[in-house]
Amino acid sequence: MQRLWPLLVALAACGANDPNPSNEPSTTATPSTASPSTTASSATPTASGPRAEDESFVLEARPQADGYAADALGAFAIVIEGQGGWHLNHDFPVSVELTGDGVQFPKPVLGKDDAAEFVDERARFDVPFTPSAGEREVRATVSFAMCNPTSCVPKTQTLALALDVR
Repeated sequence: MQRLWPLLVALAACGANDPNPSNEPSTTATPSTASPSTTASSATPTASGPRAEDESFVLEARPQADGYAADALGAFAIVIEGQGGWHLNHDFPVSVELTGDGVQFPKPVLGKDDAAEFVDERARFDVPFTPSAGEREVRATVSFAMCNPTSCVPKTQTLALALDVR
C-alpha cells in the first residue's frame, strides 16, 4: 500500500479541479484508446521504435544530429508532448529507465528532477551515454501520466532507438 500511495495522490491531484465532483464518470471525458502496451498496468511494454503516440501524447527518442563515436560521451533526448487538450501530470512519479547492450549510462534511471524541461505541455530528458562501436540499440521505458480537465491516465511506454556507432 505504501508503494501505491504516491500514485493515488498524484492521480487524485490532477482531478482536484474536476467540474464533476461526483463519483460518476463524466460524459465529456475523452475516451481512452490506449492499447494494453501503453497503460501503466502492463507488465513489460513492447518497444515501439523511436516514437509512440495516442490521442493524449507523442513520445519520441531523438538522436543527436551528428551521430555517435565509440567510447565517447553522447546524448539523445526523450521528449513527451501532450496533444488534443491533454497535459502532463506534475504530481505523477515520472521515470525513464534506460538499458542497452554495449552502452553505459551514468544514470540508468531518471526522474522528474532530471528533466531538462518539464512544463504542462511537454517534458524533455537529455540522456547522456557512452556507447561501444557497432550497431547498438538503447531502450527507454517511460512512465508518466496525461491529464485532461476530467481525468488522468497513467502511461508506460518503451521506446527503442537504433544507433550506428563509429
